[in-house]
Amino acid sequence: MCKFRKVVSIILLLVILMFVCTACNGKNVNFLAKTPDLNKQYATKMSVQAGELEFSCTVKRFGTEFWEMNVDSPDTLAGMTVAMNSEGVKATLDELVLDIPMEDVRDKAVFALIFKALDNAAANKLSCTDTEDGMYYEGEFGGVVYHLTFDSESLKPVLLEIPEAALTAEIKGFETLDEMEEKETLTQTTAETD
Repeated sequence: MCKFRKVVSIILLLVILMFVCTACNGKNVNFLAKTPDLNKQYATKMSVQAGELEFSCTVKRFGTEFWEMNVDSPDTLAGMTVAMNSEGVKATLDELVLDIPMEDVRDKAVFALIFKALDNAAANKLSCTDTEDGMYYEGEFGGVVYHLTFDSESLKPVLLEIPEAALTAEIKGFETLDEMEEKETLTQTTAETD
């Protein structure tokens, strides 16, 4: 009888091990899968194309509806800063400063589309689909559909697309502001000790 229990226990243990090994590959079991989280403060580089308009910029998110975009190129737009919060937008280029109340900001303005799509993604639990290119999410705000692609390993966004506006934003160097502060502190500490 004791031998029989031992054999049954070993078989049961093997069955459980097989189940765990096949279930834990991450693709078969959703409760083990990680999901991207954009509800944080971050900075990233973007290469944006919206119709015939092309530019590169650094975008910072400080919280819901609190954004800043600094344009790097082309030369005609380089140095332009767009800061948006719940009250409105402040655009600066050299000596020119424009303050625009939120109700006067065009819904189809490129910066507003980018900020609203990413704020919408930050407010939702992102249920992504795995593809060959990474993890894919489709969302919608105010009737505007957007697509976000994430790197499967880092869960960082790599591409934002808003088909209705013919807008594509390639995202690189995504870092939370906490990560950036830690790097700056480490750099300063290293410089001081050298």
